[in-house]
Amino acid sequence: MNSHRWILLIIFFAGLIILLLPDASKPVIEFNKIHGPSIPDLIGLSFIMISWVSSCITIIQRWPKIKLKLGNKTVYMLLIIYLLSCFGIVLSLRLSLDELLWFCVAAALIINVLFIIYAFITEN
Repeated sequence: MNSHRWILLIIFFAGLIILLLPDASKPVIEFNKIHGPSIPDLIGLSFIMISWVSSCITIIQRWPKIKLKLGNKTVYMLLIIYLLSCFGIVLSLRLSLDELLWFCVAAALIINVLFIIYAFITEN
């Protein structure tokens, strides 16, 4: 694993730790009655977003190899489920649907990690 990946992994985990720390601050942005990030949450989310965007760039660069490895049908099915899950996250935050929120977060996370793993496996 090269240093670029280690740095991104450290940034991701730093953001995750910041996000998971107890926080009693007032939300800066309110998505609904119970969800809204405070300033520390926004800092953690920004760290996570930095590593996510970088991973997305890697996935896009290696998309043909990922398609070859996973198969055309499978990769597009996973992409559609991923995009629907992202839409579900936004919808569930807006409508305060916690069950849908966590289901969509889990689905999007699993697919995103799968794409990242295949992007790094197909590096050569």
